Amino acid sequence: MTSRTWVLAGLIFGIMQAAQPGFAEELQPAAEPEDYRLLKEIITAEFAGQAPHEWGESVSGVKERLKTDDKVLAIGVDACDLMGKGEDAKLIKFLEAEGIPATIFLCGEWVDKNSAVLRKLAANPLFEIANQGLRRKACSVSGKTAGSISGTQDIEELFAEVEKNARKIEAVTGILPQYYHAGAGYYDEVAVRIIKALGYEPLGSGIRWPRDQGLDRKQVLNAMINPASGAIAILGGPSLQSSFVEGAIESIRRLRSKGYKFVKISDYPLE
Repeated sequence: MTSRTWVLAGLIFGIMQAAQPGFAEELQPAAEPEDYRLLKEIITAEFAGQAPHEWGESVSGVKERLKTDDKVLAIGVDACDLMGKGEDAKLIKFLEAEGIPATIFLCGEWVDKNSAVLRKLAANPLFEIANQGLRRKACSVSGKTAGSISGTQDIEELFAEVEKNARKIEAVTGILPQYYHAGAGYYDEVAVRIIKALGYEPLGSGIRWPRDQGLDRKQVLNAMINPASGAIAILGGPSLQSSFVEGAIESIRRLRSKGYKFVKISDYPLE
């Protein structure tokens, strides 16, 4: 049989298979749930044509601290930024062993790879689970980037980035996450309003990390040397190395010795 005959035979077989009931449906992506589709239409219609004027980590509507003058610090962990070399597990195990509460932000990839671990974390009263986005992208309605971190291209992609991952987390834990942290911590103000309209609270870190690709221990210690009361410290960032986690662990120990109390973000109102 010639190669051309083999090609024709393959085409005929494909046509016959496609004609079988259910075959075409299997090739199609799963249909969006009706409530998801309607919510997307509402959000797209409501925010269409709104042009952003802000871009960064501190934009209108992003909360970075708790409403308290108590000497407390809310630890957040961007687990997806640390997962490449197992540093997420190292940091979370330290927090658990030391009894330190934390809010753990997760992206879609982390949830897919660690669903059993996620169920255990969600059942641990020390921790609360939050949303880092489906692909941990910066939150833009116009495709802006944050250094090496790409941003969502438009309202529909932003909606999927936030809402799909929230539902992914809920499917594993049974709880819809309340808090959201964008990739690299970057938002525009229209994206912030959309996240709030979906019922989530967009957060930023009150502690800023130097933008170096591999932060060393000393840089982390300097950044966390004297946080303001009620600050939210989200531990994460692109291209982090083991030295970041080592510095974060040492910083937490030093702050505890200074009398700081560690809390989950939900333990206090936001300011």
